[in-house]
Amino acid sequence: MSIWTTSVLILVLLHTVSARAQMAVNESKRVTIEETHEPTADLPHPLVLPKRDFEVVRAYADVFKILSDQNTCSSFYGGPRPAMIVLNSFIPAVESHQLDREVVFKMSGRPQVRQDPISGMSYRLFEKVTVNNDSAFYQRRDYGVRFPSDVGSFRPGTRAARALILLHELGHLIQDTNGAWLIPDDGHDDSVSQRNTLRVQQACRKQLQALR
Repeated sequence: MSIWTTSVLILVLLHTVSARAQMAVNESKRVTIEETHEPTADLPHPLVLPKRDFEVVRAYADVFKILSDQNTCSSFYGGPRPAMIVLNSFIPAVESHQLDREVVFKMSGRPQVRQDPISGMSYRLFEKVTVNNDSAFYQRRDYGVRFPSDVGSFRPGTRAARALILLHELGHLIQDTNGAWLIPDDGHDDSVSQRNTLRVQQACRKQLQALR
């Protein structure tokens, strides 16, 4: 075999080895990209609420739709996923009973603290959740009558009022990044409750005003 032929074979071999090495590098790069890809978490689906009155079901549907979008309202609760998870965990426990006329919602019993493993958000759930069937959640106000009161700036018994009531309660259940509840407890202080309602309304005003 001549020196020229040997040189040609060596060049061919070197080219083949280089090409295979480049293919290996490309394959390695593709594997690395696939392994570091993080899939987007699916959003919760709406619940079917059997044996619930129309007002609760309608208010839940309105709030679920509001929170399913990325907007100022869902951002107040930490984003669509955390907000919808807590709403879906909270709403099945709601029961309608008559309470003192000044009380709209009452959550009682030993709270259970949970955490969403994806977002890291912590929230609490109470053993018993009651909505007053003689309150602004259900009842409209006749002309010249003072009760029931408005819910924020919305008339009692309207879709916006019911949605705001649920959103208010949701704020009591979710912790912020500092470990405090999004809105402070207000069960024994009507002035604090009203401030909490206005704070939630400010974050969700646009979405609530769209309800008719």
